[in-house]
Amino acid sequence: MLLALASLALSPGCGDDGVSATADGTDGSTDDEVGETTTSGEDTSDTSTEGSTTEAETETETDSSEDTTTGGPATPLQAGVAMRPLHYPVGISLAGYGGRVGGINTAWSGLFWGTKGFYSYPTIKAMVLDDGEGDRVILMKTPMMSGESGVTDAVAAKYMELYGEDIAGRVIWGGTHSHHAHGRYWRLPDIFGAVGADTADEEVIDLIATEFAMTIKEAADAMGDAEFGWTTLDDWDPDDKVYGDRRGENDPTYGKDPRLTVLGLRRPDGTPLAALFNFAMHGISVAYENELLSEDAPGAVELAFEEYFFEQTGEPIFGLFSQAGAGDASPRGGFLGHDPATQRMEMIGTVASPVIFDAYQNLDWTDDPDIDVASRRVDLTYEKFGYHRNGEFSGELFDLLPIDYTWGGWQCTGVAGDNDPNTSMEGLPKQCIPVDTLLIGNDVPHAEVHQTYLSVAKVGSMVISTIPGEPNYSLVKYARDEFAALMDQEGIPVGPEGLELMVWGYSQDHLLYFSAPDDWYQGGYEAEMSLWGPFGGSFMVDTTTAVLADMLAGQAGDVVLVEESPSLASPGGFTPRAYEFSQNVGEVVGQVDPERQRTEVARFRFGGGDPSIGAPNVRLQVDDGEGFVDVPHPAGFAGMAYDNSRAAMITRYDPDPAPNGQVLSGREHEWYVDWEVPADWPAGTYRFVASGPWWNASEVVDYEAVGLPFAVTQHQSAALTANLSDASTLNLTLILDEPEYVEDGSTPEQGWILHDAWHGPGEGIHVRAPLSLQFTVDGALQPEVYAAEYDAEADLYVFDFGQTGIDANASVEVEAWLAEDLEPAVVGAPVSGP
Repeated sequence: MLLALASLALSPGCGDDGVSATADGTDGSTDDEVGETTTSGEDTSDTSTEGSTTEAETETETDSSEDTTTGGPATPLQAGVAMRPLHYPVGISLAGYGGRVGGINTAWSGLFWGTKGFYSYPTIKAMVLDDGEGDRVILMKTPMMSGESGVTDAVAAKYMELYGEDIAGRVIWGGTHSHHAHGRYWRLPDIFGAVGADTADEEVIDLIATEFAMTIKEAADAMGDAEFGWTTLDDWDPDDKVYGDRRGENDPTYGKDPRLTVLGLRRPDGTPLAALFNFAMHGISVAYENELLSEDAPGAVELAFEEYFFEQTGEPIFGLFSQAGAGDASPRGGFLGHDPATQRMEMIGTVASPVIFDAYQNLDWTDDPDIDVASRRVDLTYEKFGYHRNGEFSGELFDLLPIDYTWGGWQCTGVAGDNDPNTSMEGLPKQCIPVDTLLIGNDVPHAEVHQTYLSVAKVGSMVISTIPGEPNYSLVKYARDEFAALMDQEGIPVGPEGLELMVWGYSQDHLLYFSAPDDWYQGGYEAEMSLWGPFGGSFMVDTTTAVLADMLAGQAGDVVLVEESPSLASPGGFTPRAYEFSQNVGEVVGQVDPERQRTEVARFRFGGGDPSIGAPNVRLQVDDGEGFVDVPHPAGFAGMAYDNSRAAMITRYDPDPAPNGQVLSGREHEWYVDWEVPADWPAGTYRFVASGPWWNASEVVDYEAVGLPFAVTQHQSAALTANLSDASTLNLTLILDEPEYVEDGSTPEQGWILHDAWHGPGEGIHVRAPLSLQFTVDGALQPEVYAAEYDAEADLYVFDFGQTGIDANASVEVEAWLAEDLEPAVVGAPVSGP
């Protein structure tokens, strides 16, 4: 973590937490080569950029890209981006894993246990693109387990309610498929709650839809001249360092989805706005027992990419993760032997970020992509899939009575799960649980099972096609093959000279797993967790392919959302949960110890607000010699500081009395944040400042809690070695002990941070930050201070000792400290050799 701590003070992120890019491209607060690469578009501008400022600072400025001759936009493409945290309500139960019963019972939990904090902020990020001719598409990444059509509809309805604009059919959104984000948004009968999303709650759905709509509005308000580009890389992770295949039943026919697609957005002057990266990776690094909101490995890639991009360019950018064929792809990250899930997640981000960055840097750009979008609400019926003709979704109930799975079937078996392609259920009776039997007391067809929502968008030469639920790679491959066949039929090349396809899985709706027919016939977990048999997935792809064909032929029509039948969903009303009074708001309940060594944990405990209103923002401040200022945000986001939105901190809620499922008139809403001091953090004097909303029994207002100063110092285990390889070359290493990993129940308390991404845990933490060196010769301290840089190839500091003029045969000692230390934390060692 190399930060110029004294160079910039950022204002706290209070009030509206949304962050957007303004029309001139600035950020502001509003209320190794791998794989084959193809790119699209034409580079029409230079890449010169200017530093970011807040929106308030640019209100009176003229958009540098404005056409001053006509007063209109300089580019046909208009675009804006925005980000909002979704860190509340802490207490909400999690979607993704079934059977999370017991544990904390909160006012926001259902069958499953409630959450007790978060590991970095879950975020919503939106890109709004408009071609200047009335065609607009909204691409939105969310931290959810998946898309869901009820939420898709609710977002459009909420946007109309709040802003009076019809965006139905224009929003394409998906979940990162973290198994540790908000549940309770899938309107299935309660009996299905234990499967993995918990029981539905109308207030949760409304809350989510509201936050989604507000993010879109912030992005729309930040519209300005823009350029768009895309690229694809195949076999970009050949050693499975980022993700790997998890389904053995379809081996060797199908492995993991090998493709990475990157969509880029920037201003005409080169100012970056966003990069959407699409690849396949389940969000299951963290175990089922977890009780913290977390975006898991997909979110870790976003965090790492944003920080890496800023480190390389000095400019901020939003990273948006979108899923592809992740139904049979799991996260990895353990190739050096790191065991804690949080460390593996960071490793995944560390490996993926440079690849995504290089892809973005090599994009070709266009400022005039045509935009088209079409969405369809489609009925799902046994006959539509063709099962009434071929009998491929039928069986024998209790091995005796013939049965057709007219309304779908679940947990289907029929062959032993193995990796023999000749072992197939094709043509054989299937043993399934009929879905209409599961829907006890509910009429069929059912909105969440017997309808779905599909979308296709075309932005220039990039086609984006959605698949609901969890597609396996076999289905994504089928989609790409069908796309290639359509392009061949239309005489259009596939690639930069024609059109390319990006498949967005886990988007728009959720219907569990989907596979290509031959893959489904192999059985196993992914086939059993499917509702619509062997042809369910291929039907989705065939439908979107037909929509694309109509779009290319100009026959998609002017109505964006076309419904085969009106939605069967019947959203219910709700009485909002009351807010609880905060009995100890603003009190500092637990101060940080006066001194914290690197890799140790600093804990700050304070009284805050009801999590139903919002979670606290806890930022770190440093004494720069003239007073305390905010430590700059590591991804460069204006108006934000280094805070608990990032992975170095874990935020927990610990109220008194403890949650019991009830809303009380008041309680002590106590929160605490743990910060594991990075091994390369600049030594100095710091403090925490917490702020957020609270209910004072009449209105929501803001509080602030300021901690006492504490010192960050070098760890006592720090060991410096200094060896002369020859009379003019000094090799140095600075190594700290790896902290022991400690959990409190399911929550990390120590050792969760990846301090060294280049060495295994048994090798110690090798510090790579620039050093300052000072020498003592024959007992006399020399006045000069020298700089030493880490040589990544040599895996140590290589210092030009000859420049010192010191006799290599003398008795020499060296003292070293981090060059960015505000208060030098010195480690010494004798110089040995040559």
